[in-house]
Amino acid sequence: MIIRLFLVFAALCVAVFALYFYALQSTPGTTRYAVFKPDMTAAQSAQVQQMIDEQLIRKAGGRQVSPIQVVYDDGAIVVTFPIPGENHRSDGICDYGYFCVWENPGFTGRKLSLLSKPSSRPVNLTDYNLGKQVSSWQHNNKNHSVKVFGVDGPGAIGNMMMSNIKEVGLGRGCCPYSIPEKASASDAWTEVYSQDRLAAFDDRIVSVAFSPMFILFAQ
Repeated sequence: MIIRLFLVFAALCVAVFALYFYALQSTPGTTRYAVFKPDMTAAQSAQVQQMIDEQLIRKAGGRQVSPIQVVYDDGAIVVTFPIPGENHRSDGICDYGYFCVWENPGFTGRKLSLLSKPSSRPVNLTDYNLGKQVSSWQHNNKNHSVKVFGVDGPGAIGNMMMSNIKEVGLGRGCCPYSIPEKASASDAWTEVYSQDRLAAFDDRIVSVAFSPMFILFAQ
């Protein structure tokens, strides 16, 4: 009985510590997305507007906030379209507080910015015409605060294709698969903040999910 009470007490202590750690890492910051109004010709503007109109039909509830951007859920999701005829040039920077994916390597092409919060619901990339098309990504948030997973099925159900954490300590060298193994025991896991080119099997991402980083320490 005493041992059982001790184990319960220890578990409660671990839970309190985890919540405290998460609270420290998730203090509010500036998470407002940047609004872009690039110079475009009339023909370019017309092409982008057609893509925006198609996106608003594809998924209802969006709002156009600039000549190249649509937002959902008060800015929790931002779709940024590339400028036609300029090698798919687009905004290559991920705003603070967001996880961003691009359809092309080198952070180019259509961009999807997702507010990076552990409480965020899984996001289906097919709603934004990016299912199985992600070729590069960035994560810009507090270190060790949010784990991000790219999954090959809708609703974050399926096989993990990428993550911002490489959990070498688990033995199979989980994601991101293209990041080299760490030889030192002190480097049991590594947080990765971007990949400018995904491996061929990584770009099968269909949905993105988030969870608190402290779960890592309980695995």
